[in-house]
Amino acid sequence: MQNFQFSSIFVQRRKEMGVTQQQVAEYVGVSKAAVSKWEQGSSYPDITLLPKLATYFNISIDALLGYEPQMTKENIQKLYAQLAKKFSEQPFEQVQLEIEELLSEYYACFPLILQMAQLYLNYYQTSEDPPAILDRVLLLCDRVIALSANYKLAHESEMIKAYVMLLTGKPEEVLLTLGDEVGIHYGKEQLIATALGMTGQAAKAKEIMQVSMYQYMLGTISSATESLLMETDNSKHFDETVRRIEAMLEVFQVNELNINAGLVFYLKAAMGYVMQQRNDKAIEMIRKYYRICCEIEFPLALRGDEYYYLLDDWIARDINLGSQAPRDEMSIKKDLLGSLSNSPQFNCLKENEEFKATLINLKHHLKL
Repeated sequence: MQNFQFSSIFVQRRKEMGVTQQQVAEYVGVSKAAVSKWEQGSSYPDITLLPKLATYFNISIDALLGYEPQMTKENIQKLYAQLAKKFSEQPFEQVQLEIEELLSEYYACFPLILQMAQLYLNYYQTSEDPPAILDRVLLLCDRVIALSANYKLAHESEMIKAYVMLLTGKPEEVLLTLGDEVGIHYGKEQLIATALGMTGQAAKAKEIMQVSMYQYMLGTISSATESLLMETDNSKHFDETVRRIEAMLEVFQVNELNINAGLVFYLKAAMGYVMQQRNDKAIEMIRKYYRICCEIEFPLALRGDEYYYLLDDWIARDINLGSQAPRDEMSIKKDLLGSLSNSPQFNCLKENEEFKATLINLKHHLKL
């Protein structure tokens, strides 16, 4: 493929400059027949000639070879979606070979490396050797952290790395990486938005405040969800958390914005009620989980709404994968069912008639 690119670029550049094959051959010090073969794609110049050829054509060696060390964000998103789909259709190791070949060609494209680490993390459980894949994720994250000059990419890599450390039973390393204290949120977004407004950039100021509100809202729901299983010994606080988060889900119409937030919340709430031996409440939460599943429209996508009306541009611009889901449709559907049917936390509900009916109905609804 690259040889073909070189041939095409070589011919195009020579004709643009208005020089003959003979003139190129004399400059480089080869025969006209050799140049002819390069243009036909039947042979390739010696590597030691590439700097001289690039100088003659006044382009870089990369440009002469048709090599792009960086991939555009749009291409990364398309590639991610294609590979995610392949994971649901092909053996993990087959797709892994394609990813590794890609990484070997674009090992300086840090946005791509980060997304391939995320892709591995989303599908590692389907591998024949999950621990090895998690180790590979750590290596990819370390490369981004060590070599990328982009703070955002390095920070996201640190978060992925910390998550892998939790998965592999290394909480001490998470604390060493992230610390054990929560910093104060000083609300710099408000200062930035005010400054933008004062400089006549009202639209940008509005977007920043909407994005800030959106992220704090989802952050509150996520933190409260994670706190549930830490509060099972305090039923009063547990119940109040469920009440408040349900109110947030309704008021902010979260299922229209990020449906995963509600799904995870009701799963964790059900697990917490099971731990408290309040199975009726657990079934109530599972019932609500099922209702959300029935509301899902595929393909899943992040989006704004009438209230968060400035989110869509931010999602497309600043979210690495844009609006697309991090996993393919079939894998998502299997997880929606498996989160109930395969979770040991719900073993005590296996003989509950409503629970059994929910599993049957969900499987039928998802067409699994």
